[in-house]
Amino acid sequence: MEQNDDDINNKLKSSFNISGETYDEQLLKRSKNVYFDVEAWYEIIRSETFYTEFIPVSPAIAQAFVDFYQTRYMSRKSLNFIDIKLIQSIQNQLNLKINNDTFIRLSARSPKDGKPLDSQKIRQYYNEKFNELQTKYPDEYLTIKGKANIQITAYYYAQFHSMKVTDEIQALNLILTSERVYYDLLEILDCEQVKDANVKIYDWNNHIIIRRWNNFLDPSMEFRCFVYQSNLTAISQYNFFCKYYHLQNNEIIQQIKLTIKKYWQEKIHPLLNQYPEKYSNYVIDIGLINQYDCIVIEMNPFELTTNPSLFNWTTDNDQLKGQGNDLEIRVRSDYYPHIEDYIEYILEVNQCNEENKALSDHPGSKPYYTFLDQMKTQLSP
Repeated sequence: MEQNDDDINNKLKSSFNISGETYDEQLLKRSKNVYFDVEAWYEIIRSETFYTEFIPVSPAIAQAFVDFYQTRYMSRKSLNFIDIKLIQSIQNQLNLKINNDTFIRLSARSPKDGKPLDSQKIRQYYNEKFNELQTKYPDEYLTIKGKANIQITAYYYAQFHSMKVTDEIQALNLILTSERVYYDLLEILDCEQVKDANVKIYDWNNHIIIRRWNNFLDPSMEFRCFVYQSNLTAISQYNFFCKYYHLQNNEIIQQIKLTIKKYWQEKIHPLLNQYPEKYSNYVIDIGLINQYDCIVIEMNPFELTTNPSLFNWTTDNDQLKGQGNDLEIRVRSDYYPHIEDYIEYILEVNQCNEENKALSDHPGSKPYYTFLDQMKTQLSP
């Protein structure tokens, strides 16, 4: 007999008593959100998303990745020879899987904060887009906030394109240097400990996800869509930091709204509606290619843990839950608050300022395999 959410929650809290609520909440979130890991929904809507392959991540491999990150970035001597062999085995598996331009991620998290193997890559993409926008919108560039908006648009374009990998070395470098992935794997290992303690939570698997890259998808045309009780209730520009100049025309916005609505009604809803116990409430990211062709990027739970982009879970509750008058679409029509301060920090951290060079000589920017070789030497008797 299948347990409901309340049964699972109560058993977990009573059987696995840990001081403080943060740990419990973390594990419960993981167990509830398993339906939104890529491998859970991929086969259901396979025809509407990127071709994808999977490499299983066992607890031992997850621990090896965690040990690598802790040893390299947190001064903990966690990494051992077994970890190194496991990392090399993943490298070999990636080599067999990656044959084309690829987007790499884990089941529930992408390494978008990871370091590209080529430390200059993000800066090159940034300069390319910045120069293009500066030329196209010269009046914007002459104002403080306008220039900052051009900079932040160029940065997120660069971040997006730096995620494209063409071989196993590039892919693994992103994964092993990502703080997002590190904390996600810690959570996975915590869940495994709870399973070992015979506490019943949802079954789940974790994988490295290898997705075919689409060169025609632009990050400015990604939209976060909210579905509540199997009704599409709201659509938002995914990246809420950028004011996209090509999205300032109401006729274009309404056309995007109609395109997404039609796509969801005809293609997505019929597929997901077969699983109402899992997919009555969800958030789905849809990309538009040439303004008319749609593709599913990912799915997320209809929960506070999912960023609502230009909506707010509290103040827009009625709209998100379908109590508004109509399907609403939002795009940023003004500048992000204090955008000039925010972008200054972002560019400094990511070494995209013209006066900065990418720190290719910094120890933390060396390729992961260089660090592994150093650790092999240190661990040798």
